Amino acid sequence: MKKILFILLCPSFIFAQDGAFRYFVSFTNKANTTFSIDIPEEYLSEKTITKRLKFSIPIDSTDLPINKQYVDVLMSAGLIIENKSKWFNGVVVSTFDSLLVQTLNHQFIDTIISFGSWQNSKKIDKKWKLDYSITDYADAYNQLEMLGGDKMHAKGYLGSGMTIAVIDAGFYKVNELEVFADIQNQIVATYDFVDGNNNVYDDHTHGMMVLSTMGAKQRGKMIGTAPDANYLLLRSEDVFSENLIEEYMWVCAAEYADSAGADIINSSLGYTTFDDALQNHIYADMDGKVAPISIGAGMAYSKGIIVVNSAGNSGNSNWHYIGAPADNYDVISVGAVDENEEFASFSSYGPNADGSIKPNIVAQGKNTVVATSNNEVGTGNGTSFSSPITAGMVACLWGANIDKKPSEIKDAIYKSADKYLNPDDQFGYGIPDYLVAHNLLNTGFNIEIDLPVNLLIAYKVFTIEGKLILEGQTVKHNINDRITFETPKTAGVYIINLFVDDYEVSEKFIVLE
Repeated sequence: MKKILFILLCPSFIFAQDGAFRYFVSFTNKANTTFSIDIPEEYLSEKTITKRLKFSIPIDSTDLPINKQYVDVLMSAGLIIENKSKWFNGVVVSTFDSLLVQTLNHQFIDTIISFGSWQNSKKIDKKWKLDYSITDYADAYNQLEMLGGDKMHAKGYLGSGMTIAVIDAGFYKVNELEVFADIQNQIVATYDFVDGNNNVYDDHTHGMMVLSTMGAKQRGKMIGTAPDANYLLLRSEDVFSENLIEEYMWVCAAEYADSAGADIINSSLGYTTFDDALQNHIYADMDGKVAPISIGAGMAYSKGIIVVNSAGNSGNSNWHYIGAPADNYDVISVGAVDENEEFASFSSYGPNADGSIKPNIVAQGKNTVVATSNNEVGTGNGTSFSSPITAGMVACLWGANIDKKPSEIKDAIYKSADKYLNPDDQFGYGIPDYLVAHNLLNTGFNIEIDLPVNLLIAYKVFTIEGKLILEGQTVKHNINDRITFETPKTAGVYIINLFVDDYEVSEKFIVLE
């Protein structure tokens, strides 16, 4: 029998609403599936398939839905299927019988993880704690202008054609509030992975405020960073408890986003410790490869989705560091500054446990302008807000450079930031300028070459006749980085020389009309 029973014994917590026992059951394979890799339109959207083809991202077995026969067997055994994960090849199930799972001896079961049992005692919380102050567009303007977003908007880059999946804790009254009235047709789908329905508008205000920093569209009151983008509103978080099962629900939401054609995921969520200490992560786990949510975030990136995640608000706590999935190398992890570009003390520190730069960048997360549930605009604090401000700007940048790969978009953002040559564990690469990133994507020369990391690289650009026309410095921070340089404005053939200590290399490149 290929089953590992890993039971996490835990007391009652405030998570689900019925006191049921919940588990994640993973399967050994996807044998006898009725779906085929050769017919992806049966389980992936047309937009997703087009993106995969454009960027040469293979459609593989992880894209196939899980085996329905296995699901049917578990249902026949008396388990309720709550969520399905094709990436993790398993299901989240529940039962009131605490002994039922021990009777499962099917060969197709690989692993069973228990999340315990909860009794619901949640109280309806309809307001976020804010220092309310009525603002207009001018107040929201600062968090846009700080990133060069005003210039991107002036060029008409408002996120049109891009789809942002917002994975959060609920989107209270988004279907009613005035700041969202003009984007109702841009909300293309909703799903609540906690309650198992399509209504995400009756739970928590957190996701509503997060969405407002991107999608608010009421002139004279508030304009978000990506007012013309499309949105998927997905709830995976129950704010009234902290349990490992929420990481699995996040993965299910990310899979949904992928299948529905999302380009970007904003996740203003993070996980470190839980109500049951046996489920806790430790800092050594924060390498992007241990926490289920971090593994899922890496999967999403491998499918062509840019994942933007809040760094966390643990800067002043004993934990201090980023959480999951901000720890994943491929995730754009966003820390917080205030309106004066000063570091917000609550913002979590890097690096990740592997020593990679984290957070990657920062945006305004202190005194951030957000929508409130009483149809006004107020201010709030947290990397929960610097992350979606960034996700909206990523949508503007990628929408303006639709043929660029996710890695190229990320690379340009990092290189545009004000601390790119000298990153640290508070700001990461610093505050990006998305117009500079846009220009890099359109005028920069990218070179992929075996050069040392974390050293200053000098470069000189010569005409083919040997005349020096450009010179400067850059840094290759990570082994997978490409190096971007300013290119000559005149068409022709050029030589670039790179210098690191005693090491020198030359490359020829062509600038077209």
